[in-house]
Amino acid sequence: MNASEIIKAWITSFNPTEDEEKMAMGRKGICMRCPSNKEVLKKRGWTALCKECGCPISKKIYTKTYNPCPLGKWAEIDDTFFEDTKLERGKKLL
Repeated sequence: MNASEIIKAWITSFNPTEDEEKMAMGRKGICMRCPSNKEVLKKRGWTALCKECGCPISKKIYTKTYNPCPLGKWAEIDDTFFEDTKLERGKKLL
C-alpha cells in the first residue's frame, strides 16, 4: 500500500458510507479472529495492530483497495464490494 491509500483509509474511517462501513465490519470480524491480531494501546483506542503489516486494524479495514490483507484473508468479504475486481483469492496487493 502506498501513503495515499493509507491517508484515504484514515479519512474514510471518520465518515464512511453505509457500504464502506459494512465492508469494514466484515474485514474487522476476520481480523479479530486472526492470530496476527496484536492488541496494544487499549487505553488510547487503538486496540489492535496487524502483526503482518503493522497497520492499526481500525483504520486498515477502510482501505479501498481489493483485499489488502497481507495474508489474503479479506477476499471473500471484498468480493461482495468490488464487483468489477475478481482477483484470485488470497492474492496479495501489498
